[in-house]
Formats: sequence, C-alpha cells, structure tokens
Amino acid sequence: MYSEAVLALLTLSALLIVGKLGEEIFSKFSLIPFVGAILMGIILGPGILNVLSGSAYTEEFISLGIVFILFMAGIEEKPSGMIKHGRAIWTGVMTFSFSFAIMFSALYAIVSKDVTEDVVVALVLGMVSAGPFSRTIQEMGARGPEDHAMFMEVLTMEISAILLFALIPAPGQPTSALGLAEAITKVAAVVTLIMLFGKYAVNKLFAAAENNLTGRETTFSLVVGIVLGFGFLARYVGFNSAIAAFFLGAFESDHVNSNAYLLEKLRALTYGFFEPMFFMGLGLYFVKLNSSILILGLLTLGLAVAVKLMAGSLAAKFLGVNRLKNFFAISHEGGVDGALLLTALEMGLVRAAIYSFVMVPVTVLALIAPLGYEGRITLEKPRPAPSIDFVRYELKRVSARELSRTLLTVSVPATTTLQEAVVALEQLHTRVLVVIDQDGKPMGYVNDHELLKAAETSGIRLLSEMELHNVPVFEEGESADKILEVFERGDIPVVAVVDESGRLVGTVLEREVLSYLFSHSYA
Repeated sequence: MYSEAVLALLTLSALLIVGKLGEEIFSKFSLIPFVGAILMGIILGPGILNVLSGSAYTEEFISLGIVFILFMAGIEEKPSGMIKHGRAIWTGVMTFSFSFAIMFSALYAIVSKDVTEDVVVALVLGMVSAGPFSRTIQEMGARGPEDHAMFMEVLTMEISAILLFALIPAPGQPTSALGLAEAITKVAAVVTLIMLFGKYAVNKLFAAAENNLTGRETTFSLVVGIVLGFGFLARYVGFNSAIAAFFLGAFESDHVNSNAYLLEKLRALTYGFFEPMFFMGLGLYFVKLNSSILILGLLTLGLAVAVKLMAGSLAAKFLGVNRLKNFFAISHEGGVDGALLLTALEMGLVRAAIYSFVMVPVTVLALIAPLGYEGRITLEKPRPAPSIDFVRYELKRVSARELSRTLLTVSVPATTTLQEAVVALEQLHTRVLVVIDQDGKPMGYVNDHELLKAAETSGIRLLSEMELHNVPVFEEGESADKILEVFERGDIPVVAVVDESGRLVGTVLEREVLSYLFSHSYA
C-alpha cells in the first residue's frame, strides 16, 4: 500500500487537472467556470463516487488556497478606496445586517438550534462574494454608475461578513462579553498592524527589492513570504490567517497593481494553482449525498432567495437602482463565502452535514446570479490584461533622460531656415522637430506637413517666424511612464526633456517607447 503522503500527490494532481477541466467545460457553455470545479469535486468525492477524498496533506494545500484567494480578493477588489462611497457603504452594512438577522432567526427556529452553526450559515448565505460579481461586471461590459454603486454595496457586505466571522469564537472558547471584547481587540490589532505595514513599510520594501535585487522573482518571493508570515502572526494571536490575508491584500493593492509582472505571477499562482484545488476541494468535503441533504439544501436555497429578494428590494430604494438587478447583484456566491464556510468546517464550527447542504444554495446561486444580472444566459469571454500595463511598469523604472537617449534628438534652433529644417527632417527620419531658443530651451514643435507647406507657399524664412505647437516638457529625472500618459491622452507626437535650468537634453517620440522596449531584454 502507498503511504498517505504519496496518495496525496495523486489527489493534488487530480484537483489541479480535473478541477481545471471542469472550469473549461463550463466555460465552453458560457457558464461560471468555478462551479464546474465544485461539481467535479462533488462527483468524484465522497458525495457521489468517492474516488477522491481529502487528507491532512491536501487540506494544507486547500487551506493555503483559501489564504491566497482571499489575498487576491483584497488586491483586486480594492476595499481601501471605499471611503468615498458613503451611501453605498451604509446600504451594504444595513443590507447585510438585515439579511443576516432574518436568515439567523429562520435557521435557529427551523433547523439546528445550534447558535454557532446558525451564525455561520446565516453569515455565508447573507453575504455576497465581490470577486464573482466584479467578474460579471467586467465580462458583461456593464460599468455604469448603477453597476459601480452596487459593487460598492456588495463589497461592503463582503467585508462586514468577514469582520463578523472573525468574531466567532472557536470551539471551546468562551462566548461571554469578555470573550467578545478579546476577539474585537484581536481583530482591531491585526487590522491595525496590517494597515500600518501597508502604509509605511510595503512601499519601501518593494522599492528596495526592485532597485537592489536582480531577479523579478525575488519580489514575488517577498510578497508570498509576507503573506505567509502575516498568516503565521495571525494564527499565533488566535486570528484567522485567511482573513488577515484579505486585509493585507487590501492595503498592498496599490503596490502590487503598479507592478504588472508581479500581479501576473500572483494571479498565475492563485488562479492557476490554488483556485482549481480550492474549488474542487469544496466538493471533496461533502458527505454522502442523499435526499435529506438535497431537500435541506433546496429549502435553504428558497430561504436565501426570499431574504435576498427582500433585502435587495429595500436596498435598491436607497441606491436608486433596479430592484431585480440588485437582487442578482447581492446573490453572487462562490468566492469568499465558500472560503469562510470551508474555514468554519476546518475549525469545527459546523458539521460536515451542515457544510454539505449549505453548499447546495451557494453553488446554485453562484451559477444563476451572474446569468440573471444582465437578463441573458451567455457571458462574453474574459478580456486579457492589457499589455500597456507591462509597458507602463517598464517605463516606471526608467528616467525621462534615459528614454530620450534611445534615438537621436529631433531638435533644431529657432534660427534655422525652413529649407535647413526640411533637410533635418530627412536626416533624422522624423515627422516633427522641437524648436529651441538661443538658450537651448524648447519653444514648441512643428510637423513636417506644416513645414513643407510654409516652405513652398509662405514668405517665412526662419522657424522662429512660424506658429509652433506647444510641446510637453519633462524634467530629466522624472519617471518615463508619465511620458506614456501624455501619448495616451492625445495626439502629441513628441515631448521635450529638459535639465534643471530648462535647457533641452533630449526628445521622446512615440516610436521611441517601442524602440526602448525592444532594445532591452526582461526576464
């Protein structure tokens, strides 16, 4: 017989390959991909065929998956910028509070009468997963004011649920007022530490790593190490490591998003490695499916839909959005809620049977909510990350002076004759010239069409007599990515780079950006 460790390798392989296969199958039918991975886990796991099952080894990987999925949720959902949306925030808090209270009351009266289990179930079904909803908005191209307001509402509901989950005492811990105060203190301490770290330390760490270390993978390793380190600290003080990762991602979002290569590698690790294992792993924790599990699951689904219809309708009045659309918005499940439910199972807060029937409405809502949001049953293919992000990152590491030296400087003195300027255009292989005064300071630019026309038809002899276009000016030490922003905004063909005295030291053409990128190799 093979050891449990060896069999765990086979299980992990199946979680990756079969889980991703399930996602691809659902994608082919324009359905929510991760639901396919969950169903694969249910079919192959103890729920139906019992071909695969979890073990201590696979549980560790799935637990790590929860940590990194929540970390990326914090990065990509950017809750750190929520303060500007007061109405949506308060609506989200009240909507979650209403949904949780109604759900908990109904569950406590009807189902188990176990307070902890009912709190967890009400929390999971009363919350929303902002990640799936964000993807729905992006994939359907729905990005109007209504969509943005509902996203902030959804994000607030998710964070409210995460904070409430952090206050649930572990089995054996006291549930007194003192215990609650201790839990609140831990939450406040961990979030404060992460906030201070994100505000004062992350930027310096990243800058030091990028400026002094040679390999890009070093910065990636640094981020992964920070996530794991804070996970350990959170566990050490009795806090949940996955929730700590969410807040860490929130306060690191600006720094990670500014580095296109780092963001892409973290996405590959999370969505290529951990996500299929996590979502398929959700299915492996089902008990044997029977009529009781399915009936309870469908009844709970009915309860969840009824509560969300009421809550969504009330919230829509405050937000000024469509009621039915808001119902589907706050019905998105299958992301953070699944992670919290699995965490609750691993912590012993809920039994496997409870976990199993609660996952039924989570899975169904994850499937139907995105399809109902826009009133259609097909989703567009996800748009790839724009290459401009990588270009912008490369240019951020370069000074304006360095970029301007990629090609010849396309400038001439104002005392140049029009005929001489035409010759300069041909020699420099350019369509524009920056004109400088006697002190070497840029006055503006002229293009080839205007120059040729003036040379042929007007009585103008010198460039100083022509009407020039304003040329954007950058100091030589500025980051070159700001020059890219000028080219993105309009039809400016050239910028001037000057020293501290305002004298021209070089010019940058749009094609100079490509020339610089192609002349450098980046691993």
